[in-house]
Amino acid sequence: MKRALLLTAYCLLLTAYCLVLTHPTWAALDLSEIGVGARPLGMGGAFVGLADDASAIFVNPAGLAQNNNVNFVSMSGQMLSEVGYLLAGAADYSPAMGKFGIGYVGASVGDIPLTETRGSGASLEVVKYDSTSFGSSLLFLSYGSKLSRFLRFGFAENISLGVNFKYYQQGFTGGGSVMQDAVGYGTDADLGLQWKVYPWMNLGLIFRNFLPESMGGKFSWQRNSVTEGIPMIFKLGGHFKILGLSALRPDPEQSLDLLLDFEKNNDQSRPNLWHLGLEYWPAEDFALRAGIDQKAKATEAGIGVDNNFTLGIGLRFWGFTFDYAYHPFGELSENAAHFFSFGYRGEEKGRKLAKIAAEKKVSPVPTPEVVVRQKIKTFTDVPEGYWAQKPIEYLATLGIMDGYQDGTFRPTKEITRGELAVILVKAKGFEVGQVKLKFKDVPPQSYEEPYISMAVERKYITGYPDGTFRPNERITRAEAASILARFSGLYLKPKVEARVFPDVPRDHWASPAIAATKEVGLFTYLSGKSFGPNLYLTRAEAAEIIAKTPLVKLKIQELLKK
Repeated sequence: MKRALLLTAYCLLLTAYCLVLTHPTWAALDLSEIGVGARPLGMGGAFVGLADDASAIFVNPAGLAQNNNVNFVSMSGQMLSEVGYLLAGAADYSPAMGKFGIGYVGASVGDIPLTETRGSGASLEVVKYDSTSFGSSLLFLSYGSKLSRFLRFGFAENISLGVNFKYYQQGFTGGGSVMQDAVGYGTDADLGLQWKVYPWMNLGLIFRNFLPESMGGKFSWQRNSVTEGIPMIFKLGGHFKILGLSALRPDPEQSLDLLLDFEKNNDQSRPNLWHLGLEYWPAEDFALRAGIDQKAKATEAGIGVDNNFTLGIGLRFWGFTFDYAYHPFGELSENAAHFFSFGYRGEEKGRKLAKIAAEKKVSPVPTPEVVVRQKIKTFTDVPEGYWAQKPIEYLATLGIMDGYQDGTFRPTKEITRGELAVILVKAKGFEVGQVKLKFKDVPPQSYEEPYISMAVERKYITGYPDGTFRPNERITRAEAASILARFSGLYLKPKVEARVFPDVPRDHWASPAIAATKEVGLFTYLSGKSFGPNLYLTRAEAAEIIAKTPLVKLKIQELLKK
C-alpha cells in the first residue's frame, strides 16, 4: 500500500503566489508577496516609491515617515475560492522617536484531503482516510523616520529610512501521524528607503529578507530539523506626480500619479519582474486605479512570467479609506480575486489648501448688498512707508501675528522659538486643543503650550534631546530658513552647487534650506545683501517672510478681495 499526500493547500497557495519551490518538499512562503492592501494591489503592486499609509508596513517601512497621523489598514480576500487571506496593520507617530507600526498577514485553507491508494490493477482506487488544514502567517514590527532625526543636513529632510522585523509561522494541523511536526518558524528583516528627489518625484528602495542565515534570516521546520534561508528580494520603485499639487502639471482639482517598480529575486532561477500602476483622483474623495502586476509562474520550459492586469477604486471620507481591487492570478478567470480594504490615514489638509476660494453664486434677481470692508489693523510704531508695513498689518488683521496691548508691534524685537511656534500654527489655521507633547521648560496651561505641542507634532519646529523646547530662546536667520522650508513643504536639494549668499558657505548646515526659501522668494528683502545666518530674526522679518509663504499669500489675497 502506498500513501500519497495530496497537498491541495500548497497548490492553491503557490499558484496564488506564482512562486516556484526551491526545495522539493517544503519552502518558506512570504505572504506579503500576495498583496499588502487593496490600494497597492489595484495599482499592480507598484507602491515602493509612494507607500504613504499603513500599507507601508508591508511594502516599504520608510514610507511610515511620510504621514504623522495614526494609520491603520485592514484587508480581506479569497483566492481560488478556497484560500482565505487576511491583513491588518496599524502605526502611530512619536515626535521624540519616529513612527512605529505592527502588522499581520495570514492565509489558510481547510479540509485538505489525505488519501492513499488501495488495490492494484483494475481495482486500484484513491481513498480519503483523513484531512488536514494549512495555515501561514507573518508578523511585522516596523519603524520609519526621516533621516533628519539623526543627521542635521538640509537634504536629510527629503530622505526616510525604515526597517521591519518579521516572524514567520506556517504548517499543517490535523492529519494524524503523517502530518506530525509539519510546522515551521522563521525570522528575517527588511530595510527600506525613500528619497524625495523633486516635489513631483519620489524614489523608493527596499531589501526584503536581507538578513543572512548566520544573523537569523532563516526558516526552520520541526520535521527532520530542516533549516533554510529565505531568499532576499530587492525592489526599486518610482512615484511620479503627473497632475495635482506639486506635480509636473499643477492642478488643484485632480491628481494623477504614475508608479513603476522593478523587482529582483536573489534566487537566480527567478525572473526579474515589473509592476506598473496609475492612480487618478478626479475628485478629492474618489480614486480610480489600474496596473500590471507581473508574477513568476511555472511553465513546461521552466519559469515564466504572468502579466496580470489589475483594477481598483478608492473612497476617502474624514480620513477614513475604503479600497477595492480586482486582481487575476494567471490566465484562468476563476483564479481572479477580489480584495477589500478599510483603513484610516488622517485628514489631508494640504489637498484643501489650494481650494480656499470663496464660492460666489449669482442670484437670478439682483438684490442690494452691503459689503463692509474689513479694517486693516495698524500700529503706532509701524509708520506709513515702513519697509515691512504691509506684511505686519495684513498678518495682524488675519490674526496670525498679534501686537501688544499698548498698540505697538515692536518690529525690531527679536522673535523667540515659542512666539514663532504660535505664529506657524495660526498661519495654518489649525485649532489647538489637547496638548499631546509636553516639554519640561514649557509651563503647563500656558498660552504657548498647545501651539508648541502642535508645531512640534507637525514637524515645523523641533524640541531638544534633553526634553526641553527652550521657548524663550531667540531664532537665527539660518534656523528660520530651515523651519520655514519645512512649514512651506519645500524641496531641499541634497547639495548646493554655488553660494546662495556671499556669507553662506555651500557646506553650511542650513545652506539647502536657505537656497530653497530664497528660490521661492521668502528672503527677497535681503537681495543683494549678506544673509547673516547667525543674526537673530526680528518680528518685522518674521512677518515679511511668513507673508510670502504660499498659504499665507493666498489668505492675504482673499483678505484684500473683501
